[in-house]
Amino acid sequence: MRFAKRVAELSGTPFRETVGSHTNLYVRLAMGQFFDASDPEWQQYVEGLLGASDQAAWTHRVHLQRLRFHSGPVPARAEGCFSYEAIGERCVRLHFHTDVSKAALTRETCSDRLRELASLFAYLKASSPDGMKVVGASWLYNLHCYRRLFPGRYLASLRPIEHPYQRMPLWGQFLRRDRTVRPEAARCFLAGLARAKSLLELSRCFPLNVQTTTAPATWFYDHLSL
Repeated sequence: MRFAKRVAELSGTPFRETVGSHTNLYVRLAMGQFFDASDPEWQQYVEGLLGASDQAAWTHRVHLQRLRFHSGPVPARAEGCFSYEAIGERCVRLHFHTDVSKAALTRETCSDRLRELASLFAYLKASSPDGMKVVGASWLYNLHCYRRLFPGRYLASLRPIEHPYQRMPLWGQFLRRDRTVRPEAARCFLAGLARAKSLLELSRCFPLNVQTTTAPATWFYDHLSL
């Protein structure tokens, strides 16, 4: 919300609009995967937000009221820390989910993650038609401990994109695996917000960008010897 307020201040766009366009709150409050400003439940939330003396407390209260609803992507298949969701007949989007009980991307757990990927893509290969594509989009592709799990051709095809402000592939970089905030990342981010004098400078407050690609599933089959 602090980010959305700074966007509003620097752009002249009302905060009631930037809180939807420049945060992940719509998805996190389980209102849907794709932002709809006309959604009556979202409009009710925003009206309460604008009138609240403590906007964070109001948002948390709405969150607790909506815990019974699913938020985030709906996986078609999951194996350990990895899953994919179908986004068409011949395309899946890859997701990574951390285990709150242990570190998931250490050198010691690398073989476990590779086994999970192998199992996930073995299922995809056996259950899907030829010509499948895999979409990846995450800040994690900036990290060596994550990159080492993927085919070289896949990594070479990654490219940075404009910040997807409404999606967790951007905001997830501020969270530990137990969903508590990384204090140093948060401190630097908030300090950057205070200094920013333009929307471009605001966009540079994020430590890591989101990288994305769409690649043939066969690259994974070959990489994982399937």
